[in-house]
Amino acid sequence: MLAAVLLAAACSSGDALTSAPPVTRLSETGAGEMGGPQFSAVIITTDLAVGPNRVVFGLVDREGMPVRPGEAQVNAVFLDPEEKTADVRATSMARFQEWPVGDQGVLTTELSLDKPGFWRLNVEATAADGTAINARGAFQVKGVSDTPAVGQAAPRTVTLTIDTANDLATITSANPPDPDLYRLSVDEALDSGKPLVLVFSTPAFCASATCGPQVEVISQVKEKYQDRANFIHVEVFKDPHLIEGGRPVGGTVPAVTEWNLPTEPWTFVIDGEGRVRAKFEQFTTAQEIEAALLDLL
Repeated sequence: MLAAVLLAAACSSGDALTSAPPVTRLSETGAGEMGGPQFSAVIITTDLAVGPNRVVFGLVDREGMPVRPGEAQVNAVFLDPEEKTADVRATSMARFQEWPVGDQGVLTTELSLDKPGFWRLNVEATAADGTAINARGAFQVKGVSDTPAVGQAAPRTVTLTIDTANDLATITSANPPDPDLYRLSVDEALDSGKPLVLVFSTPAFCASATCGPQVEVISQVKEKYQDRANFIHVEVFKDPHLIEGGRPVGGTVPAVTEWNLPTEPWTFVIDGEGRVRAKFEQFTTAQEIEAALLDLL
């Protein structure tokens, strides 16, 4: 069921990522109805903070089966428990994005959220059979983002490269790996004066199975812009070739802590001055990444 897949997408892949707060909270609307609400929104994005946000969510019916409208109207409602009010603070259109694995996908939208606290996402759409969809999902907005914020200087992380590894299998679980994504350390790329597209993921051990495809997307964008920007993949796990019980034994790489990543995959687009200009949690299309990069070229 999609609900299970979306829960996996929002979960971490390693011990150092398990500090992420619970992120999937189904709608309370209709809680008193027999069987619960007819439709619910499952919020996937974990790191929502005051300011602009890319919000990723899925829709499921009462049985947990996926509902995939091509687009949906979204209202972000701030919930004030003291005043007992619910105010619509932002509206937008969400678009369906098909995942590159299985028969799955999510809706994504951009929302500017102006207050920390508890919010509700109200979603209106029409199913393929003409059924009207009204769904809700709750989420929390922090005052400050856990991960590097848009406009903030990117951490000057030292990452492993093809020159420091005898075998790429010791620094990436991608199979086969794209050598171009491991030629520079992050700190070296930040010193180059070029924009940087940086993805953190573990292709072989990803809970949502989108991490490998995400790295492939970065390679696709790289083929078009490698003379004007740098592209780096950072494997989440140390020594991904050392495995016991189907999992790496070395823990996560220092970059996970330095970038304070609660989940993966994450993709960052950084300008030539080393400042974060766009960031994407969970699977992101080539079109989204390319659009953010073109703003810097």
